[in-house]
Amino acid sequence: MLSSGLPSVLLVLTVLQLSWSLSDEEKKIILNEHNRYRSQVSPPARAMMKMTWDTHLEAVAQSDAENCIWENGNGDYGRNVFAVAPTQNLQDAVKGWNEEKKFYSLVTGKCAPGQMCGNYKQLVWADTEHVGCGAKLCEKIRGIEAQNHRLLVCKYSPLGNKDGQMAYGKGPPCSQCPSGTVCKNKLCEEQKNAAGTPRTCSGLLLFLVSSATLVGLLL
Repeated sequence: MLSSGLPSVLLVLTVLQLSWSLSDEEKKIILNEHNRYRSQVSPPARAMMKMTWDTHLEAVAQSDAENCIWENGNGDYGRNVFAVAPTQNLQDAVKGWNEEKKFYSLVTGKCAPGQMCGNYKQLVWADTEHVGCGAKLCEKIRGIEAQNHRLLVCKYSPLGNKDGQMAYGKGPPCSQCPSGTVCKNKLCEEQKNAAGTPRTCSGLLLFLVSSATLVGLLL
């Protein structure tokens, strides 16, 4: 009886484990919270990019979360972490990162002495356009005193939180958005044509078609 029931037990454990990974709705919440705080920076940003979800970053973040280790970001991507207690939700994680703004100076690009603000800097780093996150229920998170918490890891590209550099340039919202973007809710968003493809790509396609037509006429 014990051996025959083992697969069922393993199945239940597997389902419980998967239930602690991020759902599509939770991914949407995390992304929306990032963009909400980015649009509300004070003083306002002259060129704050709107973030989009990246599945590659999500996979990297999930791999990190599986280790249940609390550590600072390094390498090619930015990294924010948060230990989510059973009574908390994911909005609390992004809110916690945003609350570090009281320790950050936009003038010097540095944190107040003895304080942490790196999570906030990455959250509102103007040039960062992509985010992907993963989560794991950890019995113990190595590096901090936290047990039976959900470790949330978010990865960012291009990475931000660079020492001595300002997270963003202040000025009238969207006053210096990059070419090919439009201003929506104080964020610079990639402009798309009616077909849903980036306008920059359609412009390139038009150039190639026109060039091919010209060559045909010359021949």
